[in-house]
Amino acid sequence: IYNKKMMEIEGTEIEDVLDKNILEVFQFYQGEASTLLKVLHTGRAILNTHQTYFNHKGHEIKTVNNTYPLTFNNQIVGAVEIVRDVTYLDRMMKKSIQRKQIGSTTFESLSDKQFYPHKVLETGQKVATTSSSIFIIGEAGTGKRTLTECIHHEVNQDSKPYFIHNCTSLLDNYVEQAILESIHQLENADGGTLVIEDIQNLSPTSQLKLLNFLNNARNYKIICTTNEDPIDLIVKGQLNKKFYYLLSELTIFIPPIRERKNSIQELALFFIEKYNRIYQVNLKTVSEEVFQAFIDYDWPGNLRELDHIIERSMKIIDSEDTLLFQHLPMKFKNRISQDHQFLINKNQEIKPLEEYMQEAEKYYIQKGLQYHKFNITKTAQTLKMSRQNLQYRMRKYGIKKP
Repeated sequence: IYNKKMMEIEGTEIEDVLDKNILEVFQFYQGEASTLLKVLHTGRAILNTHQTYFNHKGHEIKTVNNTYPLTFNNQIVGAVEIVRDVTYLDRMMKKSIQRKQIGSTTFESLSDKQFYPHKVLETGQKVATTSSSIFIIGEAGTGKRTLTECIHHEVNQDSKPYFIHNCTSLLDNYVEQAILESIHQLENADGGTLVIEDIQNLSPTSQLKLLNFLNNARNYKIICTTNEDPIDLIVKGQLNKKFYYLLSELTIFIPPIRERKNSIQELALFFIEKYNRIYQVNLKTVSEEVFQAFIDYDWPGNLRELDHIIERSMKIIDSEDTLLFQHLPMKFKNRISQDHQFLINKNQEIKPLEEYMQEAEKYYIQKGLQYHKFNITKTAQTLKMSRQNLQYRMRKYGIKKP
């Protein structure tokens, strides 16, 4: 029996396979045998086993197999194999490893900057050398991924693999397969790092499946990240309690920029130095006007937003050595203008608190919607409210997509 899906995976026609010895059709690496033949000979099931082999055209195929013996009257009469194709995943992850081995950030490169608060850097360096799993919490753009790179390179440098899987950007079953394949490769490599980003978006079913794998002894480090409070996620049913406590042996919280405004100037200079190298310019500092604008701004996008604004500004700089207000992107200057208009004017009549709070709420909801280009789901997540609640308030205040 040979089904259509197996034909697609192995790139063969049914007449190429049926009634033939399996070793006539497929070639296996030296020292590696067919899991199907192993089960036929031993009568024992083989589960979650990776196999690499070649079809009759010489194309490499990588699968994860569950193989079971078939018995009749206590005699082995055959075997059945259920296969998951991971050829594409394997190829993509190899590319990911190569990409991450080039130009990765280390604690040493950030030690004299204010990219992170001192406590975050100190904690990160300490936990990097332990075998414990790590949970990183921080808003979008606070530098969670950069911190995972630092932790990985503190111990492994470039000698071990480093896998990142984002649970928001990929379909759930794809993420699950990718994570399982990464675990297999890390076990074979005898170490490395597995990063699972936006863990709250991994389905409860997949969390339970992974819990069984991750409960076993590990020779690699696991780092999970989220932009929400894990306890709230557990209460809402988005995060399995056992799964969380297994993966949160050590926790690092990265505060948003708005809570550490005293670092703004140093952070701006950090990104200026970065883009001086890239664009071959020699910018040295920022003007007082730009610095004050950076201080006054809320930075909803955190480090990522500051990075993008510095980069876009430096693209239009020629021979100047100071970043001026005129260099800043127009969209950013418009946002600053809107923020300033919202401040209370000394000569303005004081409104009742309830009226003022409604205006503030309307303004902030509009700001969130504009930032996320009127994506209701993302805005609701950022504002920590349900989609229904956000839509109700949009109707209440007459807020419509332009």
